[in-house]
Amino acid sequence: MTECTCSCGPDSGCSDGCVSNSAPTKVYACAGASNVGVISFELTKALHTAGKYEMGCSTCIGAGDCGCGGTITPEGKKDLLIDGCKVACLRKMFEKKGITEFNHVIVTQLGVKKAGTFEIEPGLIPILMDKIAKKGL
Repeated sequence: MTECTCSCGPDSGCSDGCVSNSAPTKVYACAGASNVGVISFELTKALHTAGKYEMGCSTCIGAGDCGCGGTITPEGKKDLLIDGCKVACLRKMFEKKGITEFNHVIVTQLGVKKAGTFEIEPGLIPILMDKIAKKGL
């Protein structure tokens, strides 16, 4: 696991008011300004709500303030990064922070075409959750 160098710890109060669950690893969303950015965020929320991952804060990773990422369980389960498109800004941000042990999914590689809109096809999120599950993530 990558060592955390941010200022937050379990008792620091950084996560006060943030969502949490008992999932052993986190999922992070891209913040792209397109349909696939919105889909990344909605997919991340759905994985959290289903208890498969705990939603982490990508912005905190970028700022280096909290939610350090890089979780790997004894069973080998890793945090999941969901980028919207092949530019993979989220992955690049984690790598620049020295966090390199994670699973990575790109929404456009799951069969979604990127568009300059915030519209999401009804019923798409469960379909994408299924595709992620079939990848073993």
